[in-house]
Amino acid sequence: MKKFLTVFFILIFHSQVFSNDNQELNVTDSTSDQLKTLQDLYEAGTLSGYEYEKEKKKILNK
Repeated sequence: MKKFLTVFFILIFHSQVFSNDNQELNVTDSTSDQLKTLQDLYEAGTLSGYEYEKEKKKILNK
């Protein structure tokens, strides 16, 4: 359940970035924030290596 909520939070945060008017600037700023959050979740053991890589690819392929 904890993993589900974490991934859900990441997806909600990710979708809100695209709704902003200054989309390009916010995507750049939030990409590094998203990667840092993702790394923190992986290091805390919330995400597996597979989940970490999968979400990282989604963030980087925007």
